[in-house]
Amino acid sequence: MSSEKQTWSSKGKLLITGEYLVMEGALSLALPLRVGQSLSLKKNNSKILHWQANKTDGSWFTAEYELPSLNIKSADDAALSQKLKKILTVAKEMSGDFLADNFGFDVTTLLEFNPEFGLGSSSTLINNIARWANINPYHLLQNTFGGSGFDIACARSNNPILFQVVHGDNHVTNVNFNPPEKDRLYFIYLGKKQSSSDSISAFKKHGKFTSKDIDSISDITEDLILTNNLTEFEKLLTEHERIMAIVLKLPTAKSLYFNDYPGVVKSLGAWGGDFVLVTNHDFEINLRSYMKSKGFDTIFRYDGLVL
Repeated sequence: MSSEKQTWSSKGKLLITGEYLVMEGALSLALPLRVGQSLSLKKNNSKILHWQANKTDGSWFTAEYELPSLNIKSADDAALSQKLKKILTVAKEMSGDFLADNFGFDVTTLLEFNPEFGLGSSSTLINNIARWANINPYHLLQNTFGGSGFDIACARSNNPILFQVVHGDNHVTNVNFNPPEKDRLYFIYLGKKQSSSDSISAFKKHGKFTSKDIDSISDITEDLILTNNLTEFEKLLTEHERIMAIVLKLPTAKSLYFNDYPGVVKSLGAWGGDFVLVTNHDFEINLRSYMKSKGFDTIFRYDGLVL
């Protein structure tokens, strides 16, 4: 038995355009992040899979699984250990060799951001496990939690990407995205983490859109990449919000939380509680003071978060 340590790393993500409609074929812009998740492992002789998941501020959860059955032997978080078991079980079904040998593993993961942020705690884990099991990460995602797969593409990329689902196939293209005056761009966390699977289900049940909506979002994505003018950039973000508010039958984040804010506010990913992108035309200290007065104090500069 080799005691050699193996490690894989995946990057977090933000979806700038195409939320929800990315699943319906809209051309979407997504950004890999400076933060992500790593997975390291060593074999052991116990026929037990020891799992220690860590966050930057300490332990996240721990679990032990009997091998090869994956029965949970112990866990300090029932929900997270079951979620992990689901991923591992599907990975095992997809690869007959995975976790099939006559030994166990000591696995350690490190998530480099707060799991409440919605920056890809699941997608980075799925991508790392897929690399360990030597299986297709997009198929592992589809067979576990679903979604378009843009987050898997980000997990594996060092560049901004254009992502589009065409006839069931994922098309990923590296793109040179350098937004105008990006020192004026900030990401604000709204503090109400959204369940991706719940948001997708709600969209499929209640969302109303046409092929024109999909084309409009695709056009905005293309224009956003090309513009070098902040005013035009803001107009495109505003139009995107207007279209998606109609499609989702939901109020915009700006109307809910920042109706007196002079800059543009655009929802990212699942509407309702994850991150928003804002443009700032004032000193940063005044932006932070304004956001704090509204109850939002988790703020990232664009370059502080985006790879």
